[in-house]
Amino acid sequence: MTLTLSALAILALLITHRVCKRQQLSPPPLRLPVIAAIAIPLLNKLAEIVSYGGLPILQNSLTATITLLWALSLIRILTWSILQIPAELGWWKPMAKILRDLLTLAVITAVAMVVIHRDFNVNLVGLAATSAVVTAVIGLAAQETLKNLFAGISLQVDSPFEEGDWVDLGTTTGVVTSLRLMTTRVRGLDGSITVVPNSRIAVEGLRRFKPKEPVGQMIELGLDYSLPPRQAIELLQRTLQHNRKVLRHPTPKVWVSSFADSSITYSLLTWQTTALELRQLKSTVLEQIWYALQRIDQSIPYPIRDVRTKPSEAKLPSSDITLEHKQNLLASTEIFGHLNDHQLEILGNRASCQTFAPGESIVRQGERGDSLYLVVSGTLEVFQTNANSPLTVPGRLIANLQPSDAFGEMALCTGEARSASVICKSECVLIEIERKHLLPLLEEKPEILETMGSIMATRREQLKAHKQQRAETRRLALITRMQRLFSLSRQEQ
Repeated sequence: MTLTLSALAILALLITHRVCKRQQLSPPPLRLPVIAAIAIPLLNKLAEIVSYGGLPILQNSLTATITLLWALSLIRILTWSILQIPAELGWWKPMAKILRDLLTLAVITAVAMVVIHRDFNVNLVGLAATSAVVTAVIGLAAQETLKNLFAGISLQVDSPFEEGDWVDLGTTTGVVTSLRLMTTRVRGLDGSITVVPNSRIAVEGLRRFKPKEPVGQMIELGLDYSLPPRQAIELLQRTLQHNRKVLRHPTPKVWVSSFADSSITYSLLTWQTTALELRQLKSTVLEQIWYALQRIDQSIPYPIRDVRTKPSEAKLPSSDITLEHKQNLLASTEIFGHLNDHQLEILGNRASCQTFAPGESIVRQGERGDSLYLVVSGTLEVFQTNANSPLTVPGRLIANLQPSDAFGEMALCTGEARSASVICKSECVLIEIERKHLLPLLEEKPEILETMGSIMATRREQLKAHKQQRAETRRLALITRMQRLFSLSRQEQ
């Protein structure tokens, strides 16, 4: 009979365990109840055999073991069914795990003391007095351990952070992997696990970032006094707006922080989607700011000293592009290929050559522009978003640009808004031709405008025909699929 009940208990536990897994609930404890269900019938048989042998001490030990096994198993199951599952179902506020463990430990201790007093006639009053003295000695010798223990209890009850949160403890940053009685474990960016005593967290505090919530960081940067603050703020804001990983909401901010000895210090507040890429975002922002400063002949200032030498000027790839190279690239394009050498020389002298950092946005969809870009080196990606898409969505990749490719000619010639966003995939050198650069050529030879207009009209017609051809191809493919489907349906009928 006992074996049958044990088997039914194990079967019920296994079924409950599987159901909880499917419902994404905490499964019931299995190890101790299964051990108890198997061991209790065997221990009962052994106790019956021992009772005939006249060994009261051994018989009492077996009885105490049986009582403790079923009592502990019952306590574990009741804790799970009363304190844990209803909280997960939303019936009431969940209790901290440390409190559940302490409550379970207190009940188990009480049951163990009752069983010991009943089966072995142990004087619990004397035991309690002795244990009090031992506890005092241990408490004096383990003050730090007790600090960590009570700090862990406080953190569990107050719940300032949870597993999976990103925390910053000053010298330790990373994702919380576990919160235990004595320590908290944090996984850093390098994959290492740092074990932090709970007493340190309780005393020093921490910064916490919840998953899937905007994460902000402050970036301090010093710029030269020769760059007016208003221009500097506009440059920094433009750089942040063109970085795809910087969120538009909350809005990034830039302000003057202080006037230092050799520079004006600016503070940049940026926001991103995850704390895991804080350092990476800071690196890309600083990198893009450096390139943006070089394009306007500015640089990060050196500290002022009593004796100083002029720092060497940074040499960008764009500084090696000669006028002849510009002319050859302009002559290879369709829109300027009809110009003669003299006209190409004039345009090449006026056009600027600039270097851009990886990840920089050259043009943004929807913005007005009056310039055309010609790729000298590097690769760029062209993205296009729908009108209803949010600003944080990068869009659909529609093309890759290589050296000798041109983009932005529609905005240059017609003044229309940019139809797509173009972002540097690597370090890029671009020739920028603004509308004002063409004015001397048009004054000298007005028919150039007519030729360029014809070329642009032809290109538009080609693009329109290509779109129509793609639409017709999709239409025919859809009709073919429908014909196959309905012919199959008729065969089945």
